[in-house]
Amino acid sequence: MKVLFLVTRLPVPPWRGDQVRAFHHLRLLAQAHEITCCALLTRPPPACLRAEVEALGVRLVVVPLGRLGAAPALARGLLGDRRPFQVLLYARRRAANAVARLGARAGFDVVHAQLVRAAPYLPPGRQPPVVVDLIDALSANFARRAVSERGPVGAVAAWEAARLARFEARLVAEVAAVLVVSEADRAALGGERVTVVPNGVDAVAFAYREDGRPPARVVFGGNLGYFPNVDAACWLARDIFPRIRRALPVAELLLVGARPARAVRALAGTPGVALAAEVPAMAPEIAGATVAVVPVRAGSGMQNKVLEAMAVGTPVVTTPRAAAALDAEPGEHLLVAEDAAGLASAALDLLRDARRARAMARAARALVERRYRWEDSAAAVEAAWRRAVDAPRRS
Repeated sequence: MKVLFLVTRLPVPPWRGDQVRAFHHLRLLAQAHEITCCALLTRPPPACLRAEVEALGVRLVVVPLGRLGAAPALARGLLGDRRPFQVLLYARRRAANAVARLGARAGFDVVHAQLVRAAPYLPPGRQPPVVVDLIDALSANFARRAVSERGPVGAVAAWEAARLARFEARLVAEVAAVLVVSEADRAALGGERVTVVPNGVDAVAFAYREDGRPPARVVFGGNLGYFPNVDAACWLARDIFPRIRRALPVAELLLVGARPARAVRALAGTPGVALAAEVPAMAPEIAGATVAVVPVRAGSGMQNKVLEAMAVGTPVVTTPRAAAALDAEPGEHLLVAEDAAGLASAALDLLRDARRARAMARAARALVERRYRWEDSAAAVEAAWRRAVDAPRRS
């Protein structure tokens, strides 16, 4: 098939969740399909990153958005355009015309668009057929943030959540298929054309490691500039980890990941807490810990950081929200707790019981190999493309 693959972030380097997902889907599906990756970017990428994308076996077309269009887009939202700001911020008429010309010339069989912000660039009449990978229900994400934030930020989040919910419902009704990572996100969106396509793990890059770990190192890794991760890191360092350290004074906490927010950088001054920003690779940092604590309270979708820790053999302690997206059994593949005291207690159990931690790590790795491979994820995307192409055209 000839596929137009629309992204709003270059899939390299694969730091954020959507970049990781796009990177592996492109890497695997380009082996069997003629894919044009159309990147809608506010500024052009350097030549080295262009080369990395093209090395995946795809044709890369960069459509510049520029930064000047953001202010008028926001103004339209305030003056009556009811589309979500997530969509308006990326909507440019000139860029849409460029994408339309690209589609008219190439004659694609299917359009694959990642994230709701790519919606302004979908073909009119949804022909060729469109598959939208929303990844998660962003409306639910903003609704949770509205609950957790106070003041103007919470009010804006609630406003955006309502806009997103209406827009997502229309999108589900219009396109051939919508993809999400978990059943919870599917339930939030509804609709028979919503399909669960879980994320995966690169089992080679995140190789299993059993020995040579420190006695009491807790790790939390991810995009440390993303609000749900900032919230989780602050909660972990300020409330959960001190409980662990009081019971086990040798315990240490490592926060690792790209683009740490100011609030996360400030945590490095907390006793026992260290920050590793912009590391070359996440796998060695996660595999070098004793326990991974993932206290995610906000956000939606599937937590790659949980899968990656499970893959490298670092036992995981997490919240019900993060665990719900996985086909994992609490007590066998990971430990689950709701509050700070429970999360600290679960982490201490694993730090003190090496035999239990090792058994859980082995079970978690087996689950990853059985259920969460990028090859299976890409195959599910390919199946969605084929169904979209083969389905009779709706009038």
